[in-house]
Amino acid sequence: MSVSSTTVPGDHYLSGLLTFLYRTIRANIFSTVLLPLASMLIAYVAALQLPTVYTAQASIRIGRVDGGEAISLTSAVSRINSLAFKQHVVQGMNFPAAEGARPAQLIFGSLTARQDTAADTVGVSVQATTAQQARDIVAVAVALLNEEQRKIQGPLETNIKEQLATYDATISSLLETRDSLAVLTKEDAKAASGDPVLVALRRVWLSDLVSRNEQRLAAARSERNALSARLGGWRTYPTAPLDELYVSSGFAHARPATIAIIAGAVVFLIFLFRAMLRESKAARPD
Repeated sequence: MSVSSTTVPGDHYLSGLLTFLYRTIRANIFSTVLLPLASMLIAYVAALQLPTVYTAQASIRIGRVDGGEAISLTSAVSRINSLAFKQHVVQGMNFPAAEGARPAQLIFGSLTARQDTAADTVGVSVQATTAQQARDIVAVAVALLNEEQRKIQGPLETNIKEQLATYDATISSLLETRDSLAVLTKEDAKAASGDPVLVALRRVWLSDLVSRNEQRLAAARSERNALSARLGGWRTYPTAPLDELYVSSGFAHARPATIAIIAGAVVFLIFLFRAMLRESKAARPD
């Protein structure tokens, strides 16, 4: 007893499948073509009604205190991306109750930071319901970072200012001493009489006092300038955006055209599958 089997070539199978699909679509032109097209149009119009969102992108230079990082770039990125920081941003924005929860949800869902290629710079991106709101969110984030920086910078500035006050008092005292020595030198020159040896010794003594006073004055001024430079703009500066914010508008999710294509494809596949099942059942012999 032998069993015979028939193998259908691949090209014949594919040709038969395409023919079957063509006949199915042609027989169900309304559900497989017209309905998907109508779905695409409806989805496109509906997508156009979705609210527009505005995305602000900024490069923020992290501040420094006395030439050192107030906060490292890695810490700044982690801080901005944290839920606690985003909550502080939402509280700082003080959204009106009429706007609902959407602005806050956008902040929690879109506020992100990443390390930029430039040194000391962090890239920040956030979405909002208006362009001005997007700018304000970035400003609040920068203000929060600066508030944390001031906690580090405050004690340092106080210490440096106290030292500067001490140097100012020392310099003022040395200037008064200079004036007094200048008066003594003039008086000594006018009253140059008596023992020449004593006169010479007095002049050497006055010259030595003047020289030492000038050295101390120069050293005090140099140290004061070095101390003041620690608070200079190139060593201590706040966190701030490098350039003007770039704000673009768009949709919160996919573009309307993308939504329309997806909706049409889903409807087409659903009705095509139903039509194919119906056609295959009709083609079976009873």
